[in-house]
Amino acid sequence: MTPIGRELPADPEPGPGLRTEYRSWLDAIDDELVGGALIVVDAMPRVTRGFLAGDDGTVADATARSEDIAERCRRVEEQGFVLLAREAPVSGDLRRLVAILRLVHDVERAGRLMRHIAESVERIDPLRLPSPLRRQLGELAARSLEVYRRGVDAWRHRDGLAVHELDGLDADVDRLRTGLLVRAGELDGAGTDVLVLGLLARYYERLADHGVAFAQHVTFVVTGQRVDVGP
Repeated sequence: MTPIGRELPADPEPGPGLRTEYRSWLDAIDDELVGGALIVVDAMPRVTRGFLAGDDGTVADATARSEDIAERCRRVEEQGFVLLAREAPVSGDLRRLVAILRLVHDVERAGRLMRHIAESVERIDPLRLPSPLRRQLGELAARSLEVYRRGVDAWRHRDGLAVHELDGLDADVDRLRTGLLVRAGELDGAGTDVLVLGLLARYYERLADHGVAFAQHVTFVVTGQRVDVGP
């Protein structure tokens, strides 16, 4: 595979070899984007478990992974714009590259959300929370990650039909978030806890939204049509 950070030829010669290199270059940019997204898929369960266990040892790991994702996204964006300027892709390739350049921000933000969730253990003692609330938070985390993971899978497999199913799953995440906020509001004398739980609920909700974004963009790549979802 063509490395994403390679030196580009100053004066490329036209021909089939150049076309092959261009396609390898586009694939490498796509793979780098997916690689960043999969870091979140792989690490988020550990981050959630670490938070619920009150383990602040996950903060350093989540921070390092978030920085790795940010660097990958920087390379994707840089190389994507160079490819756009140098090769002037058209039709399906252009849609794919435009989608990648939009999704890079979703992936970077997902990495930041992962770090914020891990860091929340420094502001709240999750072991003091009532067991039903902890279970509710764990369910929200699992369902949010499911939407994100399935969105990334839809992109990888060019599943242009996944968006509506994921939109329905995202609506379930919104309901879980609302339920968590209601239960958190019933805590007595724990203003900081309520605030942090509200932020956590928002972080997980946004993670699911980024998964839906993957599905929306793959529909655009496959069909050329933009799909609006949500309320």
